[in-house]
Amino acid sequence: MPKITPLDITSTGERRILDFRRRGWKDVLVAGKYQYRRTREALAAHQHKDMLEIVYCSKGEQVYEVGGRLHKVKGGECFVTHPGEWHGTGTYPEGKGELYWIILRVPEKGNRFLQFENKSAQAWAQQLKQLPRHFKAPPRLKTLLDEVFTLFDQDRSAFNHIELQLALATVLQSVIKSAASRPTRKRSARLSQVDSYIRQHPDEWITLQQLADHTGLSLSRFKAWFKEEAGVTPLDYIMKFKIEHARQLLRKTAMPIAAIAFETGFQNAQYFATVFRKYMGMTPSVMRKQS
Repeated sequence: MPKITPLDITSTGERRILDFRRRGWKDVLVAGKYQYRRTREALAAHQHKDMLEIVYCSKGEQVYEVGGRLHKVKGGECFVTHPGEWHGTGTYPEGKGELYWIILRVPEKGNRFLQFENKSAQAWAQQLKQLPRHFKAPPRLKTLLDEVFTLFDQDRSAFNHIELQLALATVLQSVIKSAASRPTRKRSARLSQVDSYIRQHPDEWITLQQLADHTGLSLSRFKAWFKEEAGVTPLDYIMKFKIEHARQLLRKTAMPIAAIAFETGFQNAQYFATVFRKYMGMTPSVMRKQS
């Protein structure tokens, strides 16, 4: 059963969390950022009872589960969970990449929000409550978020407080505008073509040249197009498909792990186990025991 958990404020070498509450803030509570070079354990289902969370994935991709539905968030996209919603990453680990998040309280009537009050604060509340689940964001959002982290580390003067308020207001304004004008794009016919080809050859070691030829693009153009379209490199995309296919076989069949390795195109079971752990955060044998 999911649990209501306190806000995580633990920072590490690859993970930084800013706790605004320690400075007396009551609207924006925490902001975080991670740059993971390898996968971590799945994020357990949890709830922020009266808080809105905005996630921005700047690099890589991450799967989230909300209300039993899975959502794949790619580089350059935002994902929102509203107050009271149970959310986590399901059975998927926290993946490699770079990801930012902000957790805040939407202002109630009569409450201030950042430096705004009365009708202005309620205008913020209306816009934040209307944020959709998943949408594209402009590349400059990363720069705006990094500015918040830079300002947080500076002197705690009254003017620094104002700068932080304005920086956060700019971040949220960018998010709101993005939500209104940049819905997540529908998968292109060409990407669906590539995806279909990969799924039809799960036991083969597909080369990027094969995929480029299949789409009628040069190799260099294919790699650039694919990264822009899918948010990850084609090699990473192929690997993630193979590992997810292997995960399903581990959960739903009694096939030996070595056989699953060959079924997903790996000629060496040890290398398969190494790659599987890199993407899933655990070995195939541990995954099978948990199924």
